[in-house]
Amino acid sequence: AKTLPSTSSSLSSTSTSSPPGRAKMSVFGPGSKALPPHPSSSSPHPSSSSPHPSSSSPQTAKIHRARKTMNRPPPTQVSLLRRWLVVAARRRDSWLEDLEEDADEDDFLLYNPYARDDTDAAYSDSKVRVPNNTDEGISYLHVCVEGSDGGETERLEELPLCSCRMEAPRVDGASRWPNRLCMATESVNGELVGCTNIILKGETMRPSSRVSLMVLCESHRSHMVKHHCCPGCGYFCIAGTFLECCPDQRIAHRFHRGCVTVLGAGRGRGMGTGMLFCPHCGEDASEAQEVTIPPSASAVTVVTTSASSTTTPARMRGVVKKDPEQQPPQAAVAAGPVNAAPPGEGGVDSVGPSLCLPNGKPICPSALPPGPSRAALQKAILTQDTERRKKLRFHPRQLYPAAKQGEVQRVLLMLMEGIDPAYQAESQNRRCALHVAAQRGLLEVCYMLVQAGAKLDVQDKSMRTPLLEAIVNNHVEVTRYLVQSGACVYHTEEDGYTGLHHAAKLGSLDIVTLLLETGQVDINAQDSGGWTSIIWAAEHKHINVIRALLNRGADVTLKDKEMNVCLHWASFAGCVEIAEMVLNAGCQLSSVNMHGDTPLHIASREGFLECVTLFLSRGADIDIMNREGDTPLSLARSDSPVWVSLQINRKLRRGIANRMLRTEKIISSDVAQGYENVPIPCVNAVDDEGCPSDYKYVSENCETSAMNIDRNITHLQHCSCTDDCSSSNCLCGQLSIRCWYDKDHRLLQEFNKIEPPLIFECNLACSCYRTCKNRVVQAGIKVRLQLYRTEKMGWGVRALQDIPQGSFICEYVGELISDAEADVREDDSYLFDLDNKDGEVYCIDARYYGNISRFINHLCDPNIIPVRVFMLHQDLRFPRIAFFSSRDILTGQELGFDYGDRFWDIKSKYFTCQCGSEKCKHSAEAIALEQSRLARLEACPESETDPGLAMLGNS
Repeated sequence: AKTLPSTSSSLSSTSTSSPPGRAKMSVFGPGSKALPPHPSSSSPHPSSSSPHPSSSSPQTAKIHRARKTMNRPPPTQVSLLRRWLVVAARRRDSWLEDLEEDADEDDFLLYNPYARDDTDAAYSDSKVRVPNNTDEGISYLHVCVEGSDGGETERLEELPLCSCRMEAPRVDGASRWPNRLCMATESVNGELVGCTNIILKGETMRPSSRVSLMVLCESHRSHMVKHHCCPGCGYFCIAGTFLECCPDQRIAHRFHRGCVTVLGAGRGRGMGTGMLFCPHCGEDASEAQEVTIPPSASAVTVVTTSASSTTTPARMRGVVKKDPEQQPPQAAVAAGPVNAAPPGEGGVDSVGPSLCLPNGKPICPSALPPGPSRAALQKAILTQDTERRKKLRFHPRQLYPAAKQGEVQRVLLMLMEGIDPAYQAESQNRRCALHVAAQRGLLEVCYMLVQAGAKLDVQDKSMRTPLLEAIVNNHVEVTRYLVQSGACVYHTEEDGYTGLHHAAKLGSLDIVTLLLETGQVDINAQDSGGWTSIIWAAEHKHINVIRALLNRGADVTLKDKEMNVCLHWASFAGCVEIAEMVLNAGCQLSSVNMHGDTPLHIASREGFLECVTLFLSRGADIDIMNREGDTPLSLARSDSPVWVSLQINRKLRRGIANRMLRTEKIISSDVAQGYENVPIPCVNAVDDEGCPSDYKYVSENCETSAMNIDRNITHLQHCSCTDDCSSSNCLCGQLSIRCWYDKDHRLLQEFNKIEPPLIFECNLACSCYRTCKNRVVQAGIKVRLQLYRTEKMGWGVRALQDIPQGSFICEYVGELISDAEADVREDDSYLFDLDNKDGEVYCIDARYYGNISRFINHLCDPNIIPVRVFMLHQDLRFPRIAFFSSRDILTGQELGFDYGDRFWDIKSKYFTCQCGSEKCKHSAEAIALEQSRLARLEACPESETDPGLAMLGNS
């Protein structure tokens, strides 16, 4: 409520002739009058006069609501804005039409079935033509190379071309095609990604004769005929970085840099003498452009291994050495490593050696990130054949010490001999090789053991898994590999510890983030002592981990077995940053543990002055006693800084209490509940009324019905400033007539406080920094305010600091409703008109949803003014109402603005203004004087014009 009801009975009797209505506040300056009706309105605004006598049927008069109002901006600015918005809308619509026409043409060219019509015609006109009658689906272009001066005959070099648009015989039968999955492999950012789509057609395809035949899904068949498959390696170039040869503007031949065709002397790119040709069409590859296409987020893929996008695997080159005896392919691979093709023809290196374990799983160094782990694994694979010839015999017990010592070669030999990787020795507390490898951070050993069949979630006698070993020892790469391999991230140990507990205790932000991103861990899980992850992080002062856990929704109110909350442990650690974070997250300062200690008790006992100062500033009780009868003051060491601070605070509180007839009680430490930049306390020294709770505190305007606000970012007028928007070229400043903020983010002295113009702050579409000068209201509340109980006007708002003139105070926030909806609301004490023109307008109703501004009272001599501001959108129907100080405000002064005459025209029948100002226009005395003056005018109208009669009456 803005004011308390008045007991004057004469006021209601004098206003009975006015119709019932609603009071609405508006942006109306002192002494301002309501604007005339809008020109578009065809009929006058309803008033208290009766309907026209010639009307055949009675018409119900429009119900007026009490609304706070404000003056409209200058008409020149409004007309200029409307012209700019119309021009911008026309330009935007024209641009969208052109964009849609271009997109339709591109879709027709790129997405017609296999692009047969256009791409075939363009391809047939290119310099290199592909014959249709070839067995292997490959054509050759004979290039004549001149010989030497010695009279050697000319030699011909064959230039291979692709066979992307040719089909080979159909593959039928379940034996040759058992899983019916697409055989395509994509090379994306150094990783090989296999397709999981189902096959519909059995015809095989391949980009060149060097690649095995593949049965493809419809999507990859379409990419194949578009030449999006590299003929050198057989991998599809759909996403990632690769080269593009464009013989025609509608055709793009894609291939890897390492798969380019090289012809000429030396036949090696490393020598710098060969000629480079496109492996698809044979055109000069020196004109090819390197392009990067981001991967599609919606694609369903399976990562098979990692490889360089510029290399070709040995299986594609056909240079794997074979045993003279005819042996099965799997047995041949299992017998030893695959020899990589040496760099030579074409200058392309292989991805490295690999081998197959007895269980059929591959061991490939490229699956590991570059570094010592990959190098060690490559060396072990290359020397594996030599070591196996020694025919060493191993026992399963030897696997654990070999893994512990990091003997990669020895572990690999044991696994190739069939040693069980899951063997658990009783002498090692049932720890397996994977436990010790994870503990030591040996990524290559963990990879080999997992590929060999080691159990990821195997437990030792203390119920610890390999993943927990990696987390406890802070091995991030091993942890990431085990998590990606499917290890259980929510496993608990014997004492209830989880991996998240260990990571938070160690302060490993990378591991904490990795575990939280899985979405499978319980962030509020408690161990045997009742401690959560955030409690462990608070005790060990890991601020970044605390911030990450709070962002993920960690509960700071959970108590351990001794009833301690997170704030107790933060005060025990003496970290004021963490203490402030958990306080802002909702942890109660008055929480007590089983010993009766509050956080202030613990901070005083440990001697942490910063924590004590923080708790005292938040209203901590220094006289509360624990179970042993100790207060925070008695626990502090005598003459210490903490003891001095507590003594001063105690004396100040007692002095204030002695000066006040009624003790001012802090009934809420923050009515904003953390939604504002600064806490807004609530105090009451008048009566026993509690903190207002009949509304929902919101920091932004909300809607309960569709308002159709234009929030399209492309509709925003925006600036292209690269400075702090202080120049006159800033478009946002031009929309506001000029930038009205100074370097201290305050309104300029020349700002029109009677008819404030519209202010357009920089928005999301602007090019300037978030810290530019033209962003004030969107930065939120920066001044310290307090909600307090007044003597005559209910709740009010006052300043807790000196506020200079022009400073931003707060924004009037509430529920956006239409004018028709406002007319049917019962309580109209919180209505604020967004535009005071006649006709359909919109309002803000802070009755059920609002912020601290809903408690600001009316002052006939106001110290703040409302201003219309646009930030996130520029829909002129829905401005934001921002309050700025109109003069310097001292600490303790009440804040107030002029509700406007329209508000008091309705509300003066029920109560009067209690501001107590000498300029008060709506008090009972002022209204009585005005009524007396009007009565004299009616009785003697000529007395007002005759100065002699006026002087005679005064005598």
